[in-house]
Amino acid sequence: MDALIVMLKNVIVFVLLAVPGLVLVKTKTLNSEQSAILSKTLLYVGLPFLILDSMLDISFTTELLKLILVSAAIGLGFSLLCFALSAPFTKGEQDEKTRGIIRFCSIFANNGFLGIPLAKAVFPTQPLVLTGLVIIGVITNALMYTLGVYIISGDKSRMSLKKAFINPVLIAFALGLLLNLLGVKNAVPEISTYAKYLGNIVTPLCMIILGMKMGEVQFKPLFTSKKMYIVALFKLIIVPAFALALAYLSSVIFHLGADVVLAVFIAFGMPTATLSTTFADNFGGDWKNAVNYTLGTTVLSIVTIPIIYAVLLAIL
Repeated sequence: MDALIVMLKNVIVFVLLAVPGLVLVKTKTLNSEQSAILSKTLLYVGLPFLILDSMLDISFTTELLKLILVSAAIGLGFSLLCFALSAPFTKGEQDEKTRGIIRFCSIFANNGFLGIPLAKAVFPTQPLVLTGLVIIGVITNALMYTLGVYIISGDKSRMSLKKAFINPVLIAFALGLLLNLLGVKNAVPEISTYAKYLGNIVTPLCMIILGMKMGEVQFKPLFTSKKMYIVALFKLIIVPAFALALAYLSSVIFHLGADVVLAVFIAFGMPTATLSTTFADNFGGDWKNAVNYTLGTTVLSIVTIPIIYAVLLAIL
């Protein structure tokens, strides 16, 4: 019960971090378009240093190697399964752009900007949970620049293998891994301190940006939208339920304990990725619905994340 309360409190606090952004836009101190600058800061500074810091803290063991391999397999296999299932799931939608953004928002989760900070807050003494989450994040990030771009644009030529493998997330992961293997953290501990300072901006900055987007959205249409609830059902309940079943089976087979299950819970139980709006804007997608689905699933996740976590605790 204590762990459940901790999870609930953290989710509520994270959502309340959006309030300053909302107030800034409502008072016309800023406008939502100015969030683009903050988004780039988040993507190119905050998130890479958050991942770099997390990679500096791990210790390499046989158990870690198994966790990395299983997490990568689940991240790739299950994401591809969701990609396949999302096609018939959205078959009834006539508008191609709306169909694309529904699929994108149903598949890709906010496991970077929200998931990693939440994992660090709730599981501070379980570094393997964070490691598994980062591995899954690297895989899903690569898929976002390939399958994700294709889903939104409907144009295979816009898929970028270069961005899939040369992006801030993967570079930070590889650099952190290298520095860890070289023992740099022990020789120069200030590197870890520096990474922590910059990595700590991720959660508040991410939620402030979301709050700024909320400032120009009408809430009544948002929560009366049937499509938003369809996305939420798929993203917040169906996807994590099947992902956790797969993770639990894998943990039993490979004797990994609860770490991989908790990593998968965070990776696939989070609301829609906040980058959905950026991707829709950049690749000619339905950015208005991207904002609605992101906001809607984020608000509803206040309820679904603690409930799924409670069920998970009962099973584990």
